[in-house]
Amino acid sequence: MRGTGSSAQRLWKTAFHSANLDLELYSGNVVVAIFGVGEDAEAAGDRLVEGLGKAVAELEETPGAPDEKLAPSPPWGELVLTPREAFLGPQEVIPFDAAAGRIAAEGLAAYPPGIPNVLPGERLTPETLDFIRESLAHGGYVRGGSDRELKTLRVTR
Repeated sequence: MRGTGSSAQRLWKTAFHSANLDLELYSGNVVVAIFGVGEDAEAAGDRLVEGLGKAVAELEETPGAPDEKLAPSPPWGELVLTPREAFLGPQEVIPFDAAAGRIAAEGLAAYPPGIPNVLPGERLTPETLDFIRESLAHGGYVRGGSDRELKTLRVTR
């Protein structure tokens, strides 16, 4: 990262949006990419190198403002059920905006930073839902939700 003159966060965002690379994580001066099981490693490596080259070239052409600091994660919600009970038990899908107070049936991890914010079995708090909403509004994304757009969430019945 040091040789790019940019931050890992800017490279991660640029690689995702411009080169269609989904880097596993970034931190400080490091980005990490992984290959899938059974994937042609040579083809995937070529795509990674080409995509990173494209992203770095774009960053050099358009130097950006300093990265915004990440908001601190909200406190964990109350664990009402075990993750197994919530994930395998009866569920329903509800609008994201109606999920406060309900028990999550799926895990959610806002990237960045990629640390889980919600575990199955946890009571969803307004603070956690706001944090996830803000992460999305600032260009992040969330892993774990069955609805990739997060218009809905799976909760227990």
